[in-house]
Amino acid sequence: MSEYRATSKFDVKTLKLGSAMHMRYRHPVFVVMRYFYLILVPIGILLLYLGDRMFGFLCILIGPILFMRKVFWQYRLIHGSKSSPQAGQELQWIFTEKKVHQESRGHEKMLQWRDFHDRYLSPKGILLYLQRDQYFILPKAAFSSQEDFEAVTKLCELKIKPE
Repeated sequence: MSEYRATSKFDVKTLKLGSAMHMRYRHPVFVVMRYFYLILVPIGILLLYLGDRMFGFLCILIGPILFMRKVFWQYRLIHGSKSSPQAGQELQWIFTEKKVHQESRGHEKMLQWRDFHDRYLSPKGILLYLQRDQYFILPKAAFSSQEDFEAVTKLCELKIKPE
């Protein structure tokens, strides 16, 4: 029986990757819409030129704010994680055909594949969902080799059926 190991870190870089992957998977419309918000700036300038000052200024102000929502959300996520007892810790993972073992300083958890409700597989990493908006992040760099990353990706694909 093969087992695959990974070491992920609970840090800012990993959280940013995880939140970007989560948004791309769970909220793809907002990812695309984000760039359309920037169109409000030239529309606002055009409205100012045509004489509609109130809506012109409103478009110029609201466009960049809506575009920056992702940055604000990530800031809130990262700022909130700094007070977490797991901040900066490394998580050791062992994946087998039957289970997933997770361990960090002062914490150990054994998970069955059926405990995961969903997964998102990307060339950059893996998200393992315990609930709709609660997930574990495993960046590609957490694995010792490309082969291990691909093997765990295949295991996740076979064992976790999205709901």
